[in-house]
Amino acid sequence: MKIILVRHGQTQANISWKYSTDDTILAESGLYILDKTKKLLDDYKIDKVYTSNLIRSQQTAKRLGFDDFTIDKRLNEMNFGDFRGRGIDEVRESEKDFFLKEEKDYFNIEYPSGESRNDVIKRTSDFLEEKSREEDGTILCISHGIAIRSTLFWILKDLDNWGSFWIDNGSLTIYNIEDDKRLIESVNKIWSSST
Repeated sequence: MKIILVRHGQTQANISWKYSTDDTILAESGLYILDKTKKLLDDYKIDKVYTSNLIRSQQTAKRLGFDDFTIDKRLNEMNFGDFRGRGIDEVRESEKDFFLKEEKDYFNIEYPSGESRNDVIKRTSDFLEEKSREEDGTILCISHGIAIRSTLFWILKDLDNWGSFWIDNGSLTIYNIEDDKRLIESVNKIWSSST
């Protein structure tokens, strides 16, 4: 089976460098990115589509031409708790104590009224484990930057590699599951004129 994860299209929060909220929507100015994503997906026969329960992922699925999808909150972005809706630079300035603690325990520290990176790794891994047992064919999952990065650690075990990956809006991260082996086909695949 093949699992394709796509990061939602660009949002105003992405552009404005803010922590997203549950009702963050796609920015009109970034829709062209999803047109390129759609071209990449033409190479695959998608059997089933999943999205997070956040609006921007569902808008992305529809923009990509998938109106029939299943919502699964395990694909949600990391819950940044009390920081949601606030500017990232402003929060880093006003919440210095939190970020000093984060430096010492990056994966376990929970955001105030939110979750930790390890929480996200666990829930996305639970999703992938379940779908790899239950599904056949190719599934498409519309998700979020940190959530997709977290899925890499369903396969990789060394969290020291966390900083080696970035997930762009509209990019594809693809896993092949064959004979109980989990293989990374691509990470952060984006369309280019040479693709």
